[in-house]
This record gives sequence, C-alpha cells and structure tokens, in this order.
Amino acid sequence: MHPQHRALSGIAEAFSFTAIVLLDIWLLHWRTPLGDLLPAAFIVWSIVYHRESLNSLGLSLAQLRPAMREWWIIFAVLGAAVLAGCFMSTRPFYLLFRGSMYFLWCVVQQLLLNNLIYRRLRDDLGLSWITCTVAGALFAVAHAPNPVLVPATLLWGTAATRLFETHRSIIALGLLQTLLSALLLWATPLQLNQQFRVGPGYWHHHFL
Repeated sequence: MHPQHRALSGIAEAFSFTAIVLLDIWLLHWRTPLGDLLPAAFIVWSIVYHRESLNSLGLSLAQLRPAMREWWIIFAVLGAAVLAGCFMSTRPFYLLFRGSMYFLWCVVQQLLLNNLIYRRLRDDLGLSWITCTVAGALFAVAHAPNPVLVPATLLWGTAATRLFETHRSIIALGLLQTLLSALLLWATPLQLNQQFRVGPGYWHHHFL
C-alpha cells in the first residue's frame, strides 16, 4: 500500500464508523430492528481486521488494576456522591440496578470511542490534543441533538481518550463515565437532558 494511502486509512475508518453509527441512529434504528446489525458488522470487521486482543482493546484486568489504584480518590468521591443521590431517592435499589446496566453501556461506548475512533485517528495523526479533540468531536456528533450531551460528550470524549493513554483500561473509563453521567443527569433539567436520548428519539420523547 502506498504510504499516503496507508496514512489515510485510519482516518477513513474512524469517520466511516461514525457515519454508520449516525445512519443507524437517525434512520435505520427507527425503521427496522435489523438496523443495528450494520454498525455491529463494522465493529466485528474492525476487530478481526486489526487482530485485536483483550489487551489491545483495553479490556484486560491487568490494565484495570493500575487505573483503579491511581484514580481511586476520583472513584471514591464520585461514587459516594452517586450513592448518596440514589439513597436520597424513593427507589434507591432500582436506580442502582439501572446504573449497573448503564455501566455496561458506558463500557461499550468507551470500547468503541477509544478503539474504533481514537486509536485509528492516532495511528495516522499521532498522539496530540488535536487527535483527542477530533475523536471527542466525533463522539459528540453521535449524541446530537441533545443539548446536554453534545457539549458534555465533546469534553468527556476528549478527556477520556487522553486518559486512555495514561491507563488503557476501558472498564475503568466506563465506570468513570457512568458516575459522571449519573451526576450530569441529576444536575440538568429533564426538559433538556430528556434522560440522555439522542437522534429522533430526543424530540419524540420531548413531545410525549
């Protein structure tokens, strides 16, 4: 492969994946239950094509332990705030269950952000704040038109990719995203956050 073509392949993959996700969110997901198969197929292809492993994807427990040791104060403070919010509600155990399910979704988001977008961009553009910001911007676009999530995911997506370079633990980043998301949800009006819905579902929920 020509060096210039190879230098563009990662960028093309990151933007192509984002475009497929947007196509699913805005068109396919609402028309057919099979719509989600398109981004799923792209994810499988990318993982197989790049010969990824649990370690390269950031999913190994060996990568989780150092992240938890270094970030434990952040997790302790945010976790205490989220637990306090849960037990101040009328349905604390329901919120904890929902939070556990949302944690799995956050892990998936971090897996895709850092591996199918950020690492592909980094391979071509190098490690820099510009690369992180571009990845954060693509992450934010996928959360349109939510006026709470778009700026929040731009900032968090940029920061998360930088943190990924410090500790390549998708699980730790997913947990951090879960805690931050819970606090953001409680801190913003329902009329704006619409329980973090994106795409056409944001307006549909608004006018129920």
